[in-house]
Amino acid sequence: MGVDTIDHVNIRTADVVGTAQFFADVLGMDIQPSPGCADRNKAAWICDAAGQAVIHLAAVELLYPWEESASLAASGSARIHHVALKCSGYEEMVQRLTAQQRVFHANDLPQIGLRQIFIEDTNGIMLELNFFGA
Repeated sequence: MGVDTIDHVNIRTADVVGTAQFFADVLGMDIQPSPGCADRNKAAWICDAAGQAVIHLAAVELLYPWEESASLAASGSARIHHVALKCSGYEEMVQRLTAQQRVFHANDLPQIGLRQIFIEDTNGIMLELNFFGA
């Protein structure tokens, strides 16, 4: 028994539509309806190139059956420091972010063949985009 990989990250947000659009615009990911909620204003799944839902978005008020009340962390809170995504196409990503006038930070770790881009989503959650072999 063991953990093989991250399955998905769930983000509770006051702006499901805007957050979904951020992932589509910035990372080129696909927005799909959530099987648990057909209302795209309340939930969405964000899928990678293989169609895997790696980010689940849910409105603050969309509760699981065992939850008694809604909560939303402050933007940039320490609950989640960052989410790391394995990516490809470093130069294309830099061009996309520059064209969209997005604020981002680049970091290179040549000793392990890794280039990174750090960018915050619309909720203040830091994304670490990892490009191995770039």
